[in-house]
Order: sequence, then structure tokens, then C-alpha cells
Amino acid sequence: MYFNYAQTKQKGSAHPLLIIGFLLILILGGGYLYQVKSLDNLIKTSKSAVLKQPESQDYLNKTLGFRLKYPNNVNLKIDTEEEFNKRGGGDFRKNFKGYVQYEPGKVLGGIVVLDKSGNFETNPFTLWVFDNPEDLSIDSWYKNYWYYPFVWGDFTYTGKFELAPKTEATISGQMGKSGIIDYQPGKPRFVYLVRDKKMYLFRIIGDKDKTGDKILSTFKYTN
Repeated sequence: MYFNYAQTKQKGSAHPLLIIGFLLILILGGGYLYQVKSLDNLIKTSKSAVLKQPESQDYLNKTLGFRLKYPNNVNLKIDTEEEFNKRGGGDFRKNFKGYVQYEPGKVLGGIVVLDKSGNFETNPFTLWVFDNPEDLSIDSWYKNYWYYPFVWGDFTYTGKFELAPKTEATISGQMGKSGIIDYQPGKPRFVYLVRDKKMYLFRIIGDKDKTGDKILSTFKYTN
């Protein structure tokens, strides 16, 4: 019987080739699965980043010395006495001076936060800052200027006393006073705060989400 050594060697070499092919399949398959998993993780991370976006934005006003946060679903705008006069269709400073024979406090600046309605009459949060060179107390300021320029109504002694800010309110670690004008739209609550020869006047109008109160709770002095 003739023994063909070369033929036997050729048949035996098929096994290493199969092993190598199998290993290649494993490597390629593993690489594909790794890429798929990496892509899946990337998608999940991206979704997580979107979901974890901050719910509020920071606002800093170095000139007036304060900062606060406001929700993403509202708009914050700079407000001025001129813009207020345009919205009201009159010159409130002139009217005030004509009534009491002296100028109201100088407005240093202000902001207004508008909800989706965009209504300035019932917007949830407003802040005006006045110059207070004489460093008047809240009671003295109110006696002179009431809730200028937001409220015009009963200026008699009795009415003025009843509407005066009497409720204590702590804001940024400092004591202020607040009062409610229930005959105006939204029954606004006005909060006075005095610091560094400035008078801060907040107007908060309540809503179901208490947006104004939430913004007020984030108010901080920066200096």
C-alpha cells in the first residue's frame, strides 16, 4: 500500500485555517457589537444631557448690585421709566410732581419678567431700583412716594395707611416690608428693601406656579 505523505499534510492544514477564520469572525463580530454599544451609550448620554438641562437661568446686574434666577419658560427684560410711561400712556413722574409738588425718587434701573401672556399688568415679577441718597427708611420712603409709579389711587391718609407695607419679609438675609394692593389686577404684593442708599421695590403677582415668589427667593446681593 502506497502512503501519500503530502496528501495527509494537506488535509491536516485545513484545521488551522478554520480556527483562524473562526477567530476572525469573533474579532469582527466583537468589534461590530462594541461599535453598536458605544453608539447606544452615546445616544443615551445625549438624551440624558438634554433631560438634565437647567430649569432656570441666572441674571446678574453688577450696576444695581444683585443677581437672581428665573425659569426658562418666562422672559426677562430690562425696564425703564420711559417704557413704563409708554405702556401707561402718560408721564407718571410729571403727574406725581403735579400732585405732591416734588419729584419722585430717581429710577436707577429695573427688570420685568413676563410669562407667556406677555401682559405687563399681570406679569409675575418686577423689580425697580431707586436712588436713595438720604438713606431713607422703608416707612419714610413710602410716606413720600407710596408705590410709585405702579399704584395710583386712594392718597388720603386713611387709605395710604391701610395700604402701607407692614408685613415683614426677609430677602437675601435682610428684613424688608410688604403690602398688598387688592384692587389692582392680580392683587400685586409690593416688597420694599433698602440697602447701600438704594431702595429696591419688588412687585409680585401670584399665579398657580408662584413664579414671582420663586424668583424673589433667589434674589441675592452681589456686593
